[in-house]
Amino acid sequence: MICLPLMVLLIVWAGTQVRGQAEMPAALALPDSLRENANSVVLSYDLDYHVTSLRTATIRERRTITLLNGKHDRENVVAAYYDGESKITTFDVLATDLFGGEIFRARKSDITDERITAEGSFVDDRWVRYTKVPCTKYPCTITTEVERKVTDFAAMAFPHWNPVHRDQSLVTATFTARVPAEIPLLYTGYLVPEPQTTGEGQDRVYRWKLQNIPAQPSEALSPQPTETLPFVRVSLGDFEIDGYRGSFGDWERFGSFIGTIMAGRDELPARLSAEVHAEVEGATSDREKIDRLYRFMQDRCRYVSVQLGIGGWQPFSAAYVEENRYGDCKALSNYMGAMLKEVGIASYPVLIHSSEVPYYAIREDFATSAFNHMVLYVPSEDMYLECTSKHAPTGYLSESTLDRGVLWITPEGGVMARTPALVPAEHGHLRSVTQVLKEDNNVDFVLNATYFGAEQELFRGLAAYFGSPQDRLDWLHKNSFLPDVSGSDFQYTVAGEAPEVSMSYTTRLNNRLRKMGSRRFLMLNPQPYNWIPEVQEERSLPVDFRTTRFLVDTVRVNYEENLEIESGLIREPLVFEHQVGKYRAEMRRTEEGLLWIRTLLLRPVRLPAEDYGSFRQFFVDVAKAESLQLVLRERRTK
Repeated sequence: MICLPLMVLLIVWAGTQVRGQAEMPAALALPDSLRENANSVVLSYDLDYHVTSLRTATIRERRTITLLNGKHDRENVVAAYYDGESKITTFDVLATDLFGGEIFRARKSDITDERITAEGSFVDDRWVRYTKVPCTKYPCTITTEVERKVTDFAAMAFPHWNPVHRDQSLVTATFTARVPAEIPLLYTGYLVPEPQTTGEGQDRVYRWKLQNIPAQPSEALSPQPTETLPFVRVSLGDFEIDGYRGSFGDWERFGSFIGTIMAGRDELPARLSAEVHAEVEGATSDREKIDRLYRFMQDRCRYVSVQLGIGGWQPFSAAYVEENRYGDCKALSNYMGAMLKEVGIASYPVLIHSSEVPYYAIREDFATSAFNHMVLYVPSEDMYLECTSKHAPTGYLSESTLDRGVLWITPEGGVMARTPALVPAEHGHLRSVTQVLKEDNNVDFVLNATYFGAEQELFRGLAAYFGSPQDRLDWLHKNSFLPDVSGSDFQYTVAGEAPEVSMSYTTRLNNRLRKMGSRRFLMLNPQPYNWIPEVQEERSLPVDFRTTRFLVDTVRVNYEENLEIESGLIREPLVFEHQVGKYRAEMRRTEEGLLWIRTLLLRPVRLPAEDYGSFRQFFVDVAKAESLQLVLRERRTK
């Protein structure tokens, strides 16, 4: 995954030279419709994309934006990205005050060039040039002009047009794409008109224009901006990178291009080939062979990011990975695929976007490079392999890669597919707590829990990065998974063949009970589910809830015969249902005290804006039920 600096919020790719004065008349004359819900206003934004050949282009951008207050999304930071195959030829930034007076002009000493390094990165030739405008009073108007010349792989970072963001309004914006007539420009858009197209010399010119777009407020749990705001996404019907010809004409042809640049890189050295055959000797099924070779790879190789030219798409060879014992997602997937090929098992590299929610959901009718990761698919077993993880079970895909469009790279070309959907029964926990109340207001506390599916990912990672039991205890206590760190027994087990992590913990909690007179107070559930969506009186965007979980908790409370429960008992099951899920809690008396059983099922849902209130109320009801407190007193005699 690529981790960019947090200060880089305003991405600018191109432009001309900054004029001496900002467009203050427009800033002063903004109508109320463009001020409402806006923390900033785009006065003008002109993007010019000039394709000069199959492998070269010039991208120019000019943007004038007025920051209305300090709540803007750090848009006073202006940045442009480049690498060994791109060159910034213009980078000018000017800021003016309310009356058009200059308050800042970026000079060489104000501009920083910084290498972008991702976690685990080894080879990375990506840079960012940025400056921060010191806006101390508002409104503050910033005019930015940048020009980049791009070649080969850098030219594949097409300048997709997102002219306005949330909490921001727009006065006017244009996008002009100038492409040689023999190279098809492919495009798709949302909330934008069809472009005006003309022929100018040897070029075909496409022009989009938008005006007077009111601000769309940011709202929790809303869809990605590409689903609610204007955008244009472009690609080229034909292109060339390092001598390789390719096309985004459709998914099949783009997949064929990826297959071409990967061809011949799966040859195994003779020594590794012999080891592979020895590793699977005696295996009775293809699944067992896959498991053995996956473990072999995990033990042998480590993940290292490579972002250098065509290396962003083309993997190291299997021989290189074997010699150096490292590779990025492409190299490790290719390495694993080469070993499977050696034992007669076919597999496909798979392009995928790894994230909580893809910024742009790929569509069958528009081929584009909207991927940041590669995994491997074994069609005979309907199994995906995450080759960058040293501790995942065979065939396990993380939550960040499930239920999304992907591209299989097959011998026949690219094939669109979708990773498995998240099913609640496969992602959650089974957790039980026993609390034994003592005379001195202490509580003997015993926890037993099994986390599975997406819920176990955090705990599996914890085991990988903290080898010491005490370090794990400290982290679990700090993050409220355990009540203290001084327990008498702590067990932590990571299943090797299944996505499960089990944990048990025993301790005595001093003064756990609050005592007032003859009464004692105990919070029933020590680990309640108490998340509640924020309050919103008005809602304009749909609700996009993505969580999938099945959470089962049981709590036993054992107490002495001389005590009885005065309040807090649930005499009938407590049930809440909504499209987003179902909650059920019940209590049973036992010989030692009582047993509380709760199940909470959560599922992804897309709801209209007007249903936000009922959606939120479900979680309010759940949180209230989870906060149940028991009040105990000395048993009364008749």
